[in-house]
Amino acid sequence: MFLFSPLQAPAAGKLNVIFLDICSTRADHFGTYGYHRDTTPNMDAFGKSGVVFENAMAEGSWCLPSYASLLTGHVPEVHGLYSNLPGGKLPDFETTLAAELGRAGYRTALFSGGVYLLPEWGLAAGFDTYTNIFSTASPSRIPAPFEDNLAAVLGWVKQNKSDPFFLFATIDDLHTPYHSADPEKYDPGYQGLVHDPDVLGVPFSRAYNGQESGYPPALMRKVKEFKSDPRHLRHMVAHYDAALNGVDARVGEFLAELRRLGLEENTVLIISADHGEMLGEKGLINHTQSLYEPVLRVPLLVKHPGEKRTAGSRLKQLVQRIDLMPTILEIAGASQLGLGLQGRSFVPLLKDPSAPWREYAFARNRRNIPYLAAGDAALDERVARDGCWKLHHYLYKDAWELYDLCSDPLETRDLAAERPDITARLAFQLVKNLEESRPHRPGPPAGLDRTLMEVSPESKN
Repeated sequence: MFLFSPLQAPAAGKLNVIFLDICSTRADHFGTYGYHRDTTPNMDAFGKSGVVFENAMAEGSWCLPSYASLLTGHVPEVHGLYSNLPGGKLPDFETTLAAELGRAGYRTALFSGGVYLLPEWGLAAGFDTYTNIFSTASPSRIPAPFEDNLAAVLGWVKQNKSDPFFLFATIDDLHTPYHSADPEKYDPGYQGLVHDPDVLGVPFSRAYNGQESGYPPALMRKVKEFKSDPRHLRHMVAHYDAALNGVDARVGEFLAELRRLGLEENTVLIISADHGEMLGEKGLINHTQSLYEPVLRVPLLVKHPGEKRTAGSRLKQLVQRIDLMPTILEIAGASQLGLGLQGRSFVPLLKDPSAPWREYAFARNRRNIPYLAAGDAALDERVARDGCWKLHHYLYKDAWELYDLCSDPLETRDLAAERPDITARLAFQLVKNLEESRPHRPGPPAGLDRTLMEVSPESKN
C-alpha cells in the first residue's frame, strides 16, 4: 500500500531541522498565546522571530498516537498505534520520517524521556542515534526531565553540525507529576493535598475524572478532599505553570547554544507539543480523555531562516499533527513519492501567509478507556472544526457537542441543539474525513476469533 522511496542523493547544503516536542503542553499557557503569567519568555521571544500558528491541533489527547502520526504522516486508523495495550507496534508497511530523511542524506537523532518512544513501539526506526532515559525499572514510571538529556542533545548537535541533520527531542517535564526545580514559584505558602505524591499521578486523575476502575478507598478520599476546596486545583495549575517555566529556561539555554554554534542561519527550528493538558475544565484533569481545547490546541512555533519576510507572522490556519511530516520532508528536499501522506506541507504558508489552505481540520482518539466494555476497539472520540465551530462526537455519549471557539474558546456553552445547521454540516465533514482517511480493506470485524474462511485439511494437500 505504501512504498518506500529509493535512496536519494546526499543532502549537502540542505537545512538542518530541529523539532522540540513538549509533552502535555497547552498553547494558552504561553505568553505568546495570551497567558497572564510570564511562563514562557524565551519561547515567546523565539515566536516573535518566527511564525506562530494560532490554531495548531494535536492528533488526540495522548502521546503514542500523536508521536506515531508525526513520524508516519498517517492517522491512527492507518498506523494502528491508538492503544497502549501490550503488543502494539508500528506495522511493517510503515516507514518513518527519520528513515526517509536518512535516505535523503540526513543524520538523524531521537532523544526522549518518555515511555511511548521506547523501542518496543517501533517509532525509533530510522534514527541513527537513539537515546531514551525513561526508566522502566522505576516503580513510579515517571518521565525523565529534559535537563537530564540536555547535555547529550547539545553534544550530538556539536558532533554533527557539519552534516545536514534532523534532531527530534521530546521534553517530558510537563507530564504529571510536573517536573520543576521551583514548584512553588507561582503559589508560595500553600500547604495542602497537591504535595501528596498520589495527587499528581495518573490513577488520581482517572479517579478524579470519574473513570470506574476499582480505585482504593484511600485514593477516593483524596479525590473527594481535593474537590472540596478550589485552592487545591489552583495549586495544581501553579505546579504545571512552574514546570512550563522551567522548560522554557532549558529551551532558552538550548537556543542560546545554537546561536553560539552559528547554526541559526542553516537550521529550521520547530517547537510544538504532542497534546495539551486538562486543568479542571469540564471537570477533567490530566489528558486521559476528551478532545476539548486545553488538550487539543497546542503551541506551534516555526523559525525558517530562508523565510525571513514572514518572521513575526501569526497564522490562523488550521494545522494538524499529520502536516508536520510532509512539511519537514519538503524543507529537507526529500521525496514524498509513494508514502501516502495524509497531511499537507505548510511550507507555502511560511512563504505566504495568505496561501490557500484547508477549511476543515480533524482529530481523533482511539484507546482503551476503563469504563468502556473491555476490548472495545471502536474509535470513541472525534472532532471536526472550521475557523470558529467545533463539533465533538464521543461514542460513550448520547449526543453531539458543538462550540463556537471564536466567542467561547474553552467550550463552556454547547450549541448543538441551537444550531442544528452547523452540527449537520460538521457531522457530514467528520464522516467524510473518516471515510477518506481510514483503510478500506476486507477482513473480519474487530474481536472476531475465527477467520472469514477456514482452510480445510483437504485444501492443504
